[in-house]
Amino acid sequence: MNQGPSSPPGWYPTPDGHQRYWDGGQWLAIPPPEPGPGPSKRRRTIVLFVATLVLAAIVGGGLALLLEQREARQEAAEASAAAASAAEESRQAAEEESARAAEESASAAAAEQASTEAAAREEAAQEDAARQWRNDVVEEIEAAIQTMAEGDLEDGLIGGDEVSDVSCSPVAGGSVGDLDQETTAVQCFASTEENDDGTWSGYYYESTVNWTTGEYTYGPAQQ
Repeated sequence: MNQGPSSPPGWYPTPDGHQRYWDGGQWLAIPPPEPGPGPSKRRRTIVLFVATLVLAAIVGGGLALLLEQREARQEAAEASAAAASAAEESRQAAEEESARAAEESASAAAAEQASTEAAAREEAAQEDAARQWRNDVVEEIEAAIQTMAEGDLEDGLIGGDEVSDVSCSPVAGGSVGDLDQETTAVQCFASTEENDDGTWSGYYYESTVNWTTGEYTYGPAQQ
């Protein structure tokens, strides 16, 4: 294969289907270059590359969306767990507060009940003491009237052998045990002589007691 002197340097095909390089003056024995990809192959490569990028973008976007959704679900689950925990803590705190309030209320009720019972016992003790004091005053009156009756018997003001006993009891609806009464009138019987039937004859005396001052008067009953 011959080239004219005017042929420019470059690769030229040979009859056997290969290529040789012409440097403008002679043929050079250098290996031919590897055949490059044609436009269609380059186009396919570009399309494949773009498709790969698009697929990667789609996959990446889907993965990112999946991760975002999973993160959102995880955050929602954590928020729900935190809310449930807060609700449980609030419920427990409310139960503890309710139990504490109930205990305090029960304690206050028990203390009030104990105070009421103590006050009732104190009042009952004071009333018992007041009634006992009134009975003691009546016994003093009986002793005083017995002394008076013995003197009257000695002076001949009354008859009989001796003053064996004096007993007093309230009259006119009076009551020694009624603490609301400020005064009580009592009638006393001084026994001076025993009868054949076992009864006693004697004389009546009377007394009036002022429970506010504890003073009393006594003397023979008015006939």
